[in-house]
Amino acid sequence: MKDNNTKNCQNDAQKKVDTIVTLNQCSPTQERESWTGRFDFLLSCVGFAVGLGNVWRFPYLCYKNGGGAFLIPYAICLVCGGVPVFFLEISLGQFMQQGGITAWSICPIFKGIGIGTTVVCFLLNIYYIIILAWALYFFGMSFTTLLPWSHCGNPWNTER
Repeated sequence: MKDNNTKNCQNDAQKKVDTIVTLNQCSPTQERESWTGRFDFLLSCVGFAVGLGNVWRFPYLCYKNGGGAFLIPYAICLVCGGVPVFFLEISLGQFMQQGGITAWSICPIFKGIGIGTTVVCFLLNIYYIIILAWALYFFGMSFTTLLPWSHCGNPWNTER
């Protein structure tokens, strides 16, 4: 009786494997692009990590929060939190060879992390685009003879 049940289970398992293999062979899959070299990947990581916020806001935040004394807790948080999480995200993306949303499907409880990070990036990009628009506006207006910030006759000024 045990031998008959074992054979049935093995046959069922083999049918499932054959079905999966057949489905995988029939479905058209596109091969994902990959980096041409390590230098391309390194430049992509630097471009992702270094932006206007690092160059523009970091000196202001240092000055506002205590100057050089701010650098000590910043460095501790960077070494204990920032770099390990960045390394985890990069390694997971390279290992899974998937995008930011689907890479976290490695564990079912983490599926929301990919969607959450995408939403946060979207909201931060709105803030970033507004800052860039201000910079472009004031850069363009600096070529005029009458600078908008040199007088109070602008539409955005309050009446006195």
